[in-house]
This record gives sequence, C-alpha cells and structure tokens, in this order.
Amino acid sequence: MFQIGFLEILIILILGLVIIGPKRLPVVVKNLLKLYRRMQNKFSNFRKEFEEEIGSEEINKDVFNELRMEELKKEDKSKNND
Repeated sequence: MFQIGFLEILIILILGLVIIGPKRLPVVVKNLLKLYRRMQNKFSNFRKEFEEEIGSEEINKDVFNELRMEELKKEDKSKNND
C-alpha cells in the first residue's frame, strides 16, 4: 500500500523517540497498529458489501462471457475466410 523505505521508518522512529519518549513509544506504536488494522478491516468490509450490493460478481461474469463470445466470433470468421 504505502511504499516506505528503511530510511523513512528510521526517521519516523527517531522523531517518535524525541517527541513521545522512549517509555511511551511502544504503547503508541501498538495503538497505531491496532487502529491501522481496524481501519483496514472496515475498508475491506465496506468494499465487500459494496461489491455484493452492485453485483460485481455477475458483472464480471457478463463481461467475461461477452469477451469470450467476441473471441469465438473472430475464430469463426477466420475459419470461414480460410
């Protein structure tokens, strides 16, 4: 999702140590990770519900079937031309 390198992580940790302090930093990091996971789950659930609501599985099947039909028509035309 995010492309954060080692240097960026190191800078964030150093800033965290300076701003928050070494005693509270592990607790804050733990809480931030919990919040991130909860948000990720909420977005995942929202996406799943949204896809179910609009019927994305049926739309995907319809698109696949139409593309397959176009391929078959092209094959038939090429066979008839030979």
